[in-house]
Amino acid sequence: MNLSSLLAAPATNPHARMHSAGERYVVIDDLLPAADFEATAEAFTRIRLKPVLSTIDPVYDGFAHRGGEERQELARNADDTPRWQRAVKEQITAHLDLLAAPGRAEHLSLTLSAWGYPAGSRLGWHNDAGAGRIGAYVYFTHRAWDSAWGGGLTVFDEESRADAADGAALVNSARHPTLILPRPNRLVVFRAHTMHAVQRVDTTAGDRLRRTWTGFITEDTP
Repeated sequence: MNLSSLLAAPATNPHARMHSAGERYVVIDDLLPAADFEATAEAFTRIRLKPVLSTIDPVYDGFAHRGGEERQELARNADDTPRWQRAVKEQITAHLDLLAAPGRAEHLSLTLSAWGYPAGSRLGWHNDAGAGRIGAYVYFTHRAWDSAWGGGLTVFDEESRADAADGAALVNSARHPTLILPRPNRLVVFRAHTMHAVQRVDTTAGDRLRRTWTGFITEDTP
């Protein structure tokens, strides 16, 4: 297979499957073939992550670790675009209806940041609203995870409301949150204005990081 044929072929694993979906989110398992995921996980371990305080609740969320931020057009790839980025873009494009943006791939961009959550850290409830965001994604890149280690992504599958903008108010919500476990090689895409949080990583995780590539899907500014 020549280079042009390789780049034109889908990066998504042909055996990828939709694990679950709601009105405002979708969960896709086995996003990459095993060899591509292993290469992605290995490359992640070489990223220099720096501790940063949470912008949601810097007192109680604790420190997470972050590795830079990049912005790319959703509908375009360079010759050296990593396989995981191609696959994430493919799946976002396939689910633009979920983001209320059907047929708008040419007018959208996404950001890409590496995140590592150590034991003791979490991210409080928020909705990713503003700054032209129409959605977000989380791609889990650790090689192994145990549900006892926490770090799950919790999502309220409804449009966020002014009367339920924090954890205390959400207790009175008519819906229960959905817990999405941080399974390796799992991609989650969800719409902006959706309340979500990252559960605290338990001390039983030891020195293991909850590793993700995470970013926003945004409308391009004319």
